[in-house]
Amino acid sequence: MAAVKHLLDRMETRTLVWLSRGRTASYLIVGSLVAAGLGAAALNPQPSDTARQKEPSISATLPMSAYGCVNDSDGDGHIFCDGSTPISQLPASYGQCHADPYVGLRIVCRGTGAGW
Repeated sequence: MAAVKHLLDRMETRTLVWLSRGRTASYLIVGSLVAAGLGAAALNPQPSDTARQKEPSISATLPMSAYGCVNDSDGDGHIFCDGSTPISQLPASYGQCHADPYVGLRIVCRGTGAGW
């Protein structure tokens, strides 16, 4: 076992000396970094800025009625929805939403209101 360890140590030392004598080590390191970068780019494609600009912001362009919602008429800032759009798909700007257990499928959102 000691002979094998000695042989591996000598091979490792000779390989390191061979790499340090020339530019091989630099090319090997740079090549490895380039390959890793290309691999990461291929696995995680990011849309370009122009592609992100072309995507419309749905919540910013759709009116409240498109979600089946209306402002509360008493002016306290709450928003009432008819339940045609699931709570998870309502815009975050509506605030915290919950199903109203007393009125069928109606959803009540906090909106700018302070309390329920």
